[in-house]
Amino acid sequence: MKKLFAALLVVSFTYASSQLQAQDKPKEVEDLMDLSLEDLMKVEIVSASKKAENLFDAPLSASVLTRDEIKRAGATSIMEAFRLIPGLIVRQQTNGNFDVHVRGLDNVPPNSIMVNSANTTTLVMIDNRPVYNYLQGGTLWETLPVDLNDVDRIEVVRGPAASMYGPNAVSGVIHIITRRFTKEGVYALANTQYGSNRTAIANASVGYQKGDKFNLGISGNFQKRERNEISYYRIYDNTYVSMPDSLYNSSATGQEQAYMANPQDRYPHPGVSMNKQAVNAFVGYQPANQVRVDLTTGLQNSEVQSGYAENLITPLSTVASNTKYADMKVNAYGLTSQLSYTDGTQNPVVGGSGAKYDFNTLDANVEYGFSIKKLSIKPGLTYRKAVYDDSKYWNVETKQGLISGRGEVVTYAASVRGDYTLLDDKLRLIGSIRADKFNYPDKLYASYQIAANYKLNDKHLFRLVQSRANRSPFIYDTYLDKTFIGRAQVAPNYYVPTETRVHGSRDLNLVTSEMTEAGYRVKAAANLQLDVEVFRTITKNYAEFVQDKSVFTPGVSIKTDVSIHNLPLVVKQNGITVSANYILNKIQIKPFFTLQETKLADYSAYYNTPEANPSTNINSGIGTTVSHKGTPTVFGGAYINYQFHPKWNINLNGYYTSAQTYYHRDNLKFKDGVRGVDEIAAKFITSAKLSYNPVKQLDVFVTGRNLTSNGSREFYRADKIGASVLAGLNFEF
Repeated sequence: MKKLFAALLVVSFTYASSQLQAQDKPKEVEDLMDLSLEDLMKVEIVSASKKAENLFDAPLSASVLTRDEIKRAGATSIMEAFRLIPGLIVRQQTNGNFDVHVRGLDNVPPNSIMVNSANTTTLVMIDNRPVYNYLQGGTLWETLPVDLNDVDRIEVVRGPAASMYGPNAVSGVIHIITRRFTKEGVYALANTQYGSNRTAIANASVGYQKGDKFNLGISGNFQKRERNEISYYRIYDNTYVSMPDSLYNSSATGQEQAYMANPQDRYPHPGVSMNKQAVNAFVGYQPANQVRVDLTTGLQNSEVQSGYAENLITPLSTVASNTKYADMKVNAYGLTSQLSYTDGTQNPVVGGSGAKYDFNTLDANVEYGFSIKKLSIKPGLTYRKAVYDDSKYWNVETKQGLISGRGEVVTYAASVRGDYTLLDDKLRLIGSIRADKFNYPDKLYASYQIAANYKLNDKHLFRLVQSRANRSPFIYDTYLDKTFIGRAQVAPNYYVPTETRVHGSRDLNLVTSEMTEAGYRVKAAANLQLDVEVFRTITKNYAEFVQDKSVFTPGVSIKTDVSIHNLPLVVKQNGITVSANYILNKIQIKPFFTLQETKLADYSAYYNTPEANPSTNINSGIGTTVSHKGTPTVFGGAYINYQFHPKWNINLNGYYTSAQTYYHRDNLKFKDGVRGVDEIAAKFITSAKLSYNPVKQLDVFVTGRNLTSNGSREFYRADKIGASVLAGLNFEF
């Protein structure tokens, strides 16, 4: 793949250079401030109602980040670009690896395993194709096959949207829409940058467009980043050690000693935070005016160090993935169908026992839209099958694998969406409902969304939304079947063997969230637009490990049985998000912030301790309400762009998160208030990009990230992320 990408990069730059030399008179870059506020705000969105419309008229809380905004801000990856979007919590774990959440619901429940800190309640899509890890939920961001060069825009819908997009759109949807070219003939794009921590980033694309009928292209992307520090936090003695082999310590007992017996295998490249490559190809064909076929395919491989998976000894793990996909969309006379397939091999804890698996996911959906006067109706059918199998890598008989065999999540769904306007098109009513039937649990789950928009005039729009969404079942929760062998100290210098069997459940209730939201958009002046959203969500049916029983045979062994149970925990969240877009002469300013409060009702801190069992202590918190400290109460940022000369542009952007306290399950294991607890300080990150366009097709730039060099950690016991500087150039022809 590296050779293919290198060839693609050379071809792109060669073609771009030849085109640049062939120009008799270079064209100056278009002055952004020649555009009116109306032009800048005429941004289309499709994710809010599954049809193209002006963002101002969107019925839901939604935002669009355009390709030009990403380019001016100097974001180095899709994940970093999320810091430019209202309502998103974006924290960097290691150089280039991020933890991303819509409105929070992170570190829930507290005192749990690390994977519960991943964003398992947000659905990520690429061109309407779901990108989700059905083993334990969430998105392995490094496995996205596309990068910034491929992006046309990023659309975010905040709040439950499962009735439109299916399970896992619980807290929201992040929709990455890729770039398609309409220019006749051959085109080429290439960009590269290099900077601090040996960060090397390169993207390239070449393609061909023939009229309105046919286009094809191929793109590649590459990133390699080194860590800001080479140290690991050793949990059991609250110490940072410099090399992975220092993680092992003979004084550790039980699972920990066995778990880190091979630190060199777990951290083959301790100084590297990210190494990823990907190639994508696409073909589009439009044989008739109302018929279009698009086929996209690609592959990626990646290795990162991040805080996604559980590691028992230290929060950072090496995560390796090798995946490929194919996606076909057909639009014909109101009928929209899509078929996508992804497969590969992933290892969320390289070198760890039981972690590696093969997987494949098939998604198929079809929708048909039609109208009756002012009523638009769109029914749809969906089928999904996700298969995970670790039997190739582990001894199934002795329960070495996480699932010790093959597990699958099968989903059948039917949906219908209606959109009706009345009162001279001032009032718009939108409703959707979807029913999902899973193989496990054997229940029917219904999600819905009811929205009302009232457009008083061209300057004022009011909206009200009530919605409900559920998460899908996970392979891990359903099929988990693993036995851990270790030892435990029962007296000074006296140890006994331990055997812990951990298993899942096929009857768990699925995480479900309900939201009530009110919003208001206003064009307050000719050069100012405001957007305000107030929301309340209630989320329940979280599941976690509960120790069922433990049998101690003196002098022989300790055998423990652990299974997954639903908790009585209910998460209540109230918040407000405010964003603005303001133009003053040659300056564009887009500030945004979210203020929210998160409460935990009926929460027991003892659910995963030896004191817990399904009938007593797991319910000991019923009737109580506590503040949740694991998610920031204030977060947001600002985008400030100043084009002080037709050829020169400077962009300042900032991002802020308030202080949080992260609680890992080791907090209850060690019970000392130190191990398993991390006080994460408030952090404001200021970044800037200065770019120069000698001709329209060439952009030379310098980017500074975190200019104040605030090196505090942003995630539980992860790396300190300080300042960085990168320089690069971009060709577009």
